[in-house]
Amino acid sequence: MANTPRNGLKENGSSDSNSNMIQSEAIAAARQKYDEERNKRIRDDGMAQFVDLYDHEKFKHFKADPWEELEPPRVGGPKPPQEGSNCDILIMGTGYGGLLFAVRLLEAGFKLENIRLVDSAAGFGGTWYWNRYPGLMCDVESYIYMPLLEETGYVPTMKYASSQELRDHAERIAKKWNLDKITWFKHRVESIEWDDATNEWVTSLVPQLRHGKEGKAINVRSRFSILATGFTLIPRVAQIPGIGKFKGSCFHTARWDYNVTGGTPENPEMDKLKDKRVGIIGTGATAIQVVPALAAWAKELYVFQRTPSAVDRRDNQATDPEWAKAIRSKPGWQTERIENFQSFIGNYPTKSSTDMVSDGWTRMPSYSALGGTPGLVCQTPEEIRKHVDHLHALDFPRQESIRKRVDEVVSDPDTAQKLKPWYPGWCKRPCFHDEYLQSFNRPNVKLVDTDGRGVDRITEDSLIVGNQEYKIDTLILGTGYRSPVLFSPAGRVGLDVKGRNGRSLDKKWADGVTTLHGMMSHDFPNLFWPGLNQSGAGPNFTYCIDMAAIHISKVMAHAASIRPSHPNGGYHLNFLIEPTPDVEEEWSQRVASAAGVFAASAGCTPSYFNAEGEFDREVPAEVQKKRARSAVWSHGPIQFRGLLQDWRDKQNFEGLSIVALDPKV
Repeated sequence: MANTPRNGLKENGSSDSNSNMIQSEAIAAARQKYDEERNKRIRDDGMAQFVDLYDHEKFKHFKADPWEELEPPRVGGPKPPQEGSNCDILIMGTGYGGLLFAVRLLEAGFKLENIRLVDSAAGFGGTWYWNRYPGLMCDVESYIYMPLLEETGYVPTMKYASSQELRDHAERIAKKWNLDKITWFKHRVESIEWDDATNEWVTSLVPQLRHGKEGKAINVRSRFSILATGFTLIPRVAQIPGIGKFKGSCFHTARWDYNVTGGTPENPEMDKLKDKRVGIIGTGATAIQVVPALAAWAKELYVFQRTPSAVDRRDNQATDPEWAKAIRSKPGWQTERIENFQSFIGNYPTKSSTDMVSDGWTRMPSYSALGGTPGLVCQTPEEIRKHVDHLHALDFPRQESIRKRVDEVVSDPDTAQKLKPWYPGWCKRPCFHDEYLQSFNRPNVKLVDTDGRGVDRITEDSLIVGNQEYKIDTLILGTGYRSPVLFSPAGRVGLDVKGRNGRSLDKKWADGVTTLHGMMSHDFPNLFWPGLNQSGAGPNFTYCIDMAAIHISKVMAHAASIRPSHPNGGYHLNFLIEPTPDVEEEWSQRVASAAGVFAASAGCTPSYFNAEGEFDREVPAEVQKKRARSAVWSHGPIQFRGLLQDWRDKQNFEGLSIVALDPKV
């Protein structure tokens, strides 16, 4: 590297100040372009432009489990629940979240017989059970995303695992801890209500019969309820005029129909599409994986786009057997790798010089706009402005490189221009793929860019955009899920939990999110969930869920330890846990006061991150204050984990009301 003269000028006559000025001008121009593109997407109907998939008459049949026939018979499980069945701890959900809560409770000293899991699915896996579309992989590195790798001794076969491997790992966890022996499959949770007289949760379960039919609801009782139902469960569909009239095959990516396409989840050779014109609506994180698979089989493929995704390289590769052998013998290897990853995407000032994961995520320090950064305080308008400017300076080179990559990969200049993402990288979930952009070089693939408007209407055999009609035989909806940001943990999955005196959790949420640590709330005793609002958050969901599972299991173990042990071993479970009103309000105010850290999300392109732009509407100051309470922890999940640990280490469990009940109750 050449030495810089003392006058600050480089040998070519330029200066660092000139370079900074040029970059500042480029960033300003990009931000203006961002605003212009965003304005194309703003709609008066906001979230109302979508409806839950099953609420639409055309798609009600997708409530049926398409994978039940593929599940092997379950042997040795519990008897099906009956009216009046009871358990100590009922965990709703058998995805990675439900599995983690069960495992951490067992590690904390609770017995297998204390726990029941319940799910409408016929097998373990959660989102990885329901989603089996072709090309599906984890978009976060498998070595940090797949939970309990060290405990199971398993190392994924690929840097980014397939959905089949992710589903198999869920079964592996269940088998190791005998969770298949305590799980009620094929039962949908319909309602959850607290019984003040008996101090129990009453959960209504609806048996799921074959072909989408349902049995008669039954009530089961539990001392504790854990909502491990996930953040994105209910598929949504855009309310495009005429969608109900389309006569061709039509399905959502979350309920892939291999009867229509041909192939199977294990071998997605979609030979039934060879003579078909296929249209897919949506170009988000799902579509960028589906499109290459469809492009390889469909006679013609039309990709309908409102907003392009920012698609970086994925660079997937097989796991090195020697590395896997070495890593297995290193205690704590997975946690170390997880937190190293988080330190890079959170732009931690103390991050290691070694980037263990080294992928598109860790080359994106601007993602801290969503997950927070330790030590950062943004409360005054000037502090917020400087922080937002800093984030744009971090983000601009990366977004420019992604836009440049489009030009390098896509051969048609007009198509390339339409595939460029004009928004900050944190506004939509970052995507990574090595075949998506390349698909648009195929002669059978056409991008239909709607310039932010979306499809105008649908006929019996066509999609209409502007004055152009596109004849198709098969319509695939890659339109995502109900946004989690507007709903309570139960409301995200269509439930409204009723707590003490019939109080609605959804109503309490709407009045202003109020929790302790984002995982429990006053008037909802013995009810827990794995955070999101008011807790640590990041793209590696399983790390944050596991943090919550460990925290709640230790809180419950502490409460149980106040009473003598059960004669047969384990804990007595006759007690109530809930936050006190003053402490949960203090926590909520603490979260809200730091919400300025996330100011860069204002003005983002509409997406599920900002409830399709709902959060950017002008609202009274009181509404803004309520919204600030729904923020995540501003200093990132690693610091949040340390905060929880310190709170537990004090041993007084400040802010919790723990009441022992009469054992006879």
